[in-house]
Amino acid sequence: MSRSLGHVTGESILHRMNPAGKFLSLILVMTGIFLYPSLVLSAFFIIIVLLGFAISGISLKLSSRRVRFILIFSLLMLLLQVLITINGDILFFIVPDLGTIGPALPVTNYGLERGLIIAMRFLLVVLSSMLFISVTDPTLLAHSLTRFRIPYRYAFGLVIALRFLPIFDAETDVVRMSQRSRGISIDIGSPSKLLRTLRFTFFPLLVSALSRVETLSNSMDTRGFGYQDTRTYLRESKWNVSDLILIGLSVLFLLLCVLLTIEIFPTVSQII
Repeated sequence: MSRSLGHVTGESILHRMNPAGKFLSLILVMTGIFLYPSLVLSAFFIIIVLLGFAISGISLKLSSRRVRFILIFSLLMLLLQVLITINGDILFFIVPDLGTIGPALPVTNYGLERGLIIAMRFLLVVLSSMLFISVTDPTLLAHSLTRFRIPYRYAFGLVIALRFLPIFDAETDVVRMSQRSRGISIDIGSPSKLLRTLRFTFFPLLVSALSRVETLSNSMDTRGFGYQDTRTYLRESKWNVSDLILIGLSVLFLLLCVLLTIEIFPTVSQII
C-alpha cells in the first residue's frame, strides 16, 4: 500500500459496498458513540475497524509517521484528561509524598475512565475515517450522493477533497525533502522549532494548493462542469443487500445509544 492517503483499489466486501451506505453508517455510528460515551462500545468498534483494515487488505503500519502521531496525540489527550479531572476516587498520585514535596497531581478512577473514553473516541473517528477513504471510490461516492437528490456540484466538492488528500500528502513529502536538501531542519522538539517547521512547510504547500486549485478550476470550466442541472456518469454505484444490512445495524446501534442515554435500560447502562 502507498503511504499516501486516498482510495486503495481492491475486491473486498468493503470495497464493493455502496459508498453512500458506508458514509451514512459511519455518521450513524459516530453519532451514537458521541451520544453515549462508553469505553466498552468504543473499544468494540475500534476492534471492528481494525478487522475492516485486515479484511480489505489495507496495511495499517504502526511504524508509519502518521499512525505514530495519531497514537501519541491520543495518549496526550488521555494524559491531559487525567490531569485536569479531580472528580472520583483517588487511585494514586503522579508526584508521591516525598516529605516536603507532594502528594500532587492525583489520578482518579473517573479521570482515567473519562480520559480513556475520549482517547478511544478520537482513535475511532480517525481510524474509521481512514478506512472509509481507503475503501471508497470518490467517483462512485459522488454518484451515490446524487441518488439522494444532493446536487452534483456539492457531491463533487467532497470528491475533489478526497482526490486532493493523497496529492497534498505527497506534496508534503516533497517539501520536506526539499527543505532537508537545503539544510533546513524540520524536527519538532520545541515551540520555536514547531513554528519554524510550519513556516517552511505551510507556505510552500499553500502556494502549491492555490496553483492546483486554479488549474483544476480552469479544467472544469473548459469541460463545461456546472452548466447543466444534471449530468451523466461513466460508472454508477449500486445497492446490495449487504448495504441495507449495514445501514439497518447502524440505525439500531444509534437507537440503542439514544435509549441508553435517556436511561431506558439502566441495567445495560451499568454494563457498557
